[in-house]
Amino acid sequence: MGLGLAAVQNIIEMYSFGCFKKSKSILEIGSQELHCAPGDIKELFKQANLDIELVDSFENIDNYRSKSPGPSAKSFYNAIGLTDYYSIDLNGKHNSIPHDLNEPFLDKSKFNHFDVVTDFGSCEHVFNIAEAYKTMHKLLKPGGYFIVAQGVLKSN
Repeated sequence: MGLGLAAVQNIIEMYSFGCFKKSKSILEIGSQELHCAPGDIKELFKQANLDIELVDSFENIDNYRSKSPGPSAKSFYNAIGLTDYYSIDLNGKHNSIPHDLNEPFLDKSKFNHFDVVTDFGSCEHVFNIAEAYKTMHKLLKPGGYFIVAQGVLKSN
């Protein structure tokens, strides 16, 4: 699973508009990798007046679509100030919290913890979508950002 150029562009645009000014924590549903070329990310950083040198520090950036694992989205989020990074994924990849989203999430210490919760295509694989979205809402702080982007063409 991964963040394509459109998802990265949308997050950077939200950042540029000041949406994440007070945000530090993010939870991704699915352990996302970056699926856009380093040059494209650098160009987006440049347009948003972000430090393009940070892109070179992204974890596994040289593995862009050539090897697994590719670069974790964690490095991208850290570069825009979302430094308290977590993900939930049944496979445990990229140090994610292993959890089946079809089941209730029971770790109440994470409830109302996250400023941003994202779903960039992971919940399309869940059968009990209502439970998955209940979990996401429980984990999001009141007033936080809930970002959902599902594929339309050539998707599941």
